[in-house]
Amino acid sequence: MKISSKLTLSLFVAVFLSLGFVSASGQQLVSRVSRATTLPLTAPSTITTLYANDPIANSLCFSDGKEGGVFQNGEPRNRCSHIEFDAYKTASLSVGIEGGELGRIIDLGTDDELSKQYGYQLTLGKGQGFASIEFRAGKLVIMKDRKAGTRQALIQGQQLFETGQSVASAEARAGHIYLARITDTYNADFQILVKLLVLSARPGDSVTFRWELL
Repeated sequence: MKISSKLTLSLFVAVFLSLGFVSASGQQLVSRVSRATTLPLTAPSTITTLYANDPIANSLCFSDGKEGGVFQNGEPRNRCSHIEFDAYKTASLSVGIEGGELGRIIDLGTDDELSKQYGYQLTLGKGQGFASIEFRAGKLVIMKDRKAGTRQALIQGQQLFETGQSVASAEARAGHIYLARITDTYNADFQILVKLLVLSARPGDSVTFRWELL
């Protein structure tokens, strides 16, 4: 009787763990399908400043949100750099800067310009355009009707999925919203899709932007 009870309990535990594993795997699959970026999601939205004259903080790693460079053995070395300011092209943000990586970066303009182009209404606050850009059902979308909470296709987003290039750049302009995509020629499954809102930009000095992985 005791052996039967232990066997029953063991079977129950095995089934429970199996269901839990399937559930977790399903959640991971949904997460991968509903996002364009293959990196683990870090903070929902982050503000970063890149300094043109700093050998460590002139670039950013989207994997962990930290500086792209590191001091090692008495010299500055690259650690993980997905986006950089001012070195590859003056006053510009550049992507596709690591070996094997290809990038595309697009300047969407200001929130006011996007609202006129896509016909959504702005409130007294700012940032509706940036906040509403999402990756849904395999495509990029932006606000259509704020009150109804609806979205529409972001036309410029199609350009991101064209073949990237080594070192793609766009001038960093305060108040402008950008989309960037990074792929890897050695890893077909690797992809980073990110939106950025430049808060301030000083050529030869620094750029501060809010960014969010999509």
